[in-house]
Amino acid sequence: MPHYLMLNAYDHSPTAVKRGSTRVLRLILPAIIAAVLASTTAFAQQNGHYLQGITGLEDGSAPPPGFYVTYAPYLNLVNSLKGADGNTIANVDVNTVVHNMIFQMTIPKKFLGAWYGFDVIVPVVNTRLQGNEVSPSAQSAGLSDIYVAPLVLGWDKGQSTYLVEYGFYAPTGAFNPANPFNPGLGFWEQQVQAGTTRYFDKRKLWNASVLSTWEFNQTKSSEDLKPGPMATFEYSFGRRLFNYSVNVGAAGYAYHKLSADAGSAVNPMVRGDLDRSFGLGPEFKYTNLKHHMSFDARYEPQFGVQSRASGNTVVFTLTYLNIFRPK
Repeated sequence: MPHYLMLNAYDHSPTAVKRGSTRVLRLILPAIIAAVLASTTAFAQQNGHYLQGITGLEDGSAPPPGFYVTYAPYLNLVNSLKGADGNTIANVDVNTVVHNMIFQMTIPKKFLGAWYGFDVIVPVVNTRLQGNEVSPSAQSAGLSDIYVAPLVLGWDKGQSTYLVEYGFYAPTGAFNPANPFNPGLGFWEQQVQAGTTRYFDKRKLWNASVLSTWEFNQTKSSEDLKPGPMATFEYSFGRRLFNYSVNVGAAGYAYHKLSADAGSAVNPMVRGDLDRSFGLGPEFKYTNLKHHMSFDARYEPQFGVQSRASGNTVVFTLTYLNIFRPK
């Protein structure tokens, strides 16, 4: 990042350049990285609320009638910052953990031929920046923006299931443009999802799914910046084992911003840019209906990243299941 470093004009010896670069880098790197992860900078577009790779196997299906409580920590282990052409701007060490508490309900009555449900997600974000150039490490945590989905519809059509969901993110998390680490994003967002899961044999052992997520954003409350709409396609392929209690396979995603951010607060260096990322990796899911518990683990290295942070994603879920019998 040589264009960020302002050295003493009267001392350009190798020792002075190294000493000055390190000193300035230590001062500005936390702000640069935090902004790249969550806001507008010389490298990145504004992120949306949806966490790419948060779903996996059979994500094109709605849960059957019942009540579900899930704890889902989402780990984003960032190791580099990517420019608009996919080049590495800087190697970094930033760990972000989003602790999601998810409450879901599907009622045992149908609407438009589908099971009707709703859900609420309460996220708490913990971000830590560390490395040789940052001492001491920087860390921030707090309640992020709550997600409410008042409409979740799921259809079961024999060898296929279908899912449609509408929800919104409320700016409940703290946001201050002057603070490089913010748990909230500072704007409302509408979200629409549609997906399907397909079973390839009569016993429904082999399965594949795809879930599309569409994000439509409003202008940030504290600055003139409206994030562009975004699309994420998550997909999976797996097989059930051990009397249907285990589902193992691979899951991935493709994310792309559909149009650039707008407003006077957009940095001219990224105006018109569209960020993107991809991920793919293994997943293991275990369900124990007798004890009303489900566990899921997924690891997705990222690739093809442009204009945003890049690294690896790890997701765990632990769910309490209270399934009802349909009437």
